[in-house]
Amino acid sequence: MLLVAGLVLSMRPGLEGQAPGYTVDDFMTATEVREFVWAPDGRHLFYVSSAGDTGTWEVFRIPAGGGDPEQFTGKLTPEFATTPVVDRSEPKEDLSVSADGRRLLFSSARYFERYTNIFSMSLETREVTQHTFHDGVIETAPAVSPDGSTLAWYDRRGAGNKISLLDLDTPGAWPRLFDPGSAQDRSPVWSPDGQSLAFIRGGAVWIRPVEGGEPRRVVGLEYPGVGSPVWSPDGTRMAVTSSRSGFSQIAVVDVATGVLTPITWAPREHNSPTWSPDGSTLAFIVGDGLGMSTQLALAPADGSGEVRVLTSGAGVRSGPAFSPDGADIAYRETTSNRVPDIWVMPATGGTPRQVTRSMGRLDPTRLTVATDITYPAPSDRLPVPGVLLLPPDFDPARRYPAVVALHGHPGLWGHDMSVDARSFHHQFLAQQGFVVLSPNQRGSRGLGQGFHDLHIADWGGADYEDTMAAWDYLESLGYVDMDRIATWGGSGGGYMSFLIATRDSDRVAAQVIRAPVSSFEIESIERFAASGRAWTANREPRMLREEFGASYAEIPGEYDLRSPINFVEGVNVPQLLLHGNRDTAVLIRQSEMWADRMEALGKGQLLEFVKYPDEDHSLGRYRETVRDRLERGLRFLATHMDLPHLQGSRQDPG
Repeated sequence: MLLVAGLVLSMRPGLEGQAPGYTVDDFMTATEVREFVWAPDGRHLFYVSSAGDTGTWEVFRIPAGGGDPEQFTGKLTPEFATTPVVDRSEPKEDLSVSADGRRLLFSSARYFERYTNIFSMSLETREVTQHTFHDGVIETAPAVSPDGSTLAWYDRRGAGNKISLLDLDTPGAWPRLFDPGSAQDRSPVWSPDGQSLAFIRGGAVWIRPVEGGEPRRVVGLEYPGVGSPVWSPDGTRMAVTSSRSGFSQIAVVDVATGVLTPITWAPREHNSPTWSPDGSTLAFIVGDGLGMSTQLALAPADGSGEVRVLTSGAGVRSGPAFSPDGADIAYRETTSNRVPDIWVMPATGGTPRQVTRSMGRLDPTRLTVATDITYPAPSDRLPVPGVLLLPPDFDPARRYPAVVALHGHPGLWGHDMSVDARSFHHQFLAQQGFVVLSPNQRGSRGLGQGFHDLHIADWGGADYEDTMAAWDYLESLGYVDMDRIATWGGSGGGYMSFLIATRDSDRVAAQVIRAPVSSFEIESIERFAASGRAWTANREPRMLREEFGASYAEIPGEYDLRSPINFVEGVNVPQLLLHGNRDTAVLIRQSEMWADRMEALGKGQLLEFVKYPDEDHSLGRYRETVRDRLERGLRFLATHMDLPHLQGSRQDPG
């Protein structure tokens, strides 16, 4: 086994026998936008982007009409240096702006992924203030009251989610609980008058006055599972979502009476509702085609009209927001040949214009565009959707190496090109001459709750068969070299990679694996016990996987049967295993156990194991990590798939 500690390589691959594609250097000039908010005066947009020097997520501002962006954040210096802090930039997230335009709010994690503290920045002085200091607790979703005096957020502790409030006008004020009772509350949203908070409790939307009183459930018991409240500008209504129908739908509820008016009902995913300033219209995101694209849509907020789709074409749109004057709608858009950027469209519809420009040296017209595909599942002929990406200057008479991309659980491959969504490298691989097939096996999200639930009590069963049927589909194309097929996947896709290695090693030439699960027994223990490492803000500490329905103590055989660590004897394929020490979703022990087992069985020569000390689950926290993954992964595939023209050179770091 070769163990490497996050080395950065120097490789500049070329292409022999075909026109050269873009290099790693070219791809490293591309960045992306993760989230954004309008400035209250509508003149600017604040956004989180990877465009800074380190490639980690920082806050920028750009004129709403486009222009030169200005970076607002960088490396944070703690106000109270009570614990050692590594000298590095950390990602910023949860971006918001106070209604008076004086404060910028965000969260950032110094240690483990998502274990964030809350900060604000004065937009007058650029001074940053840290408001929470617990690096072992998730504190997230900061929201400042309309008058700018009070900060609300929620945290995850051993007892569950609780909402806290902090008086921003009183120096040295202690945070106080919004509701000290035993109920778990999360996702606070201020009413427009600042008198109440809407929040989620027990899978429902509740309201309670900030100064005390009894909480009130907004929507009756006849509509379970209603969430994601967004107040109307006048505070009399809320837009909410519900997945009760099997797809996420949007409705408007009268705050005083609880009367619910459906806005959408089609068998598509609908999410991210936002109000026009006059309260007459909702903008939101709706699934399109096979579900691997999304579109920006409008509908009357009183339920009186049809849904009107404003965008078109394959791509993923998200996060719509009306401008403060209601004239425009900003949204985030990415396609298979464009990274995520901010676009703005007139609220009446029309031609969108691009605000941020994050492609660097990459010309989207020189990149290939993915196509939707389906193939039949072997167990029940269920159509398995996916996206197919071909190399530039594609010639169907040739035979191409292929990569089957395996997404995380319960992820979805769509028409995007995002480091954050783990699909950025698909376009890179296509540029190097690979056919890239990205299947969405049962259990994937975004295609309806029914499609997702088909893998319940059978994880690693029919979904595995769906995945392996991708090989039959590739063979049917006639232009794939069936002796040169690799897999590239992470998290749940890493788990699927391990299953393939233990069950069907002879069908794959090489594997690139990120942050995988190898043992569900250990994973269930970690999610219950490791409060400082393995929780997320909405993840309950529990000793079971919902896909299994019971704990390891109750059904150990099911956990063991579906854990690849118990079947390493079947592995006979070269593997590049990548994991970050700061991963909170899948702890690095899962990879360390796999490496130890491979070594014990005399299979260490098949494994290259790379640990990234400062990285999280994404392995995309810093630009140099992304570069290393692309270079190292390409070299690994070239070596083990007999593609010498892609092997390039390696500079010895020591």
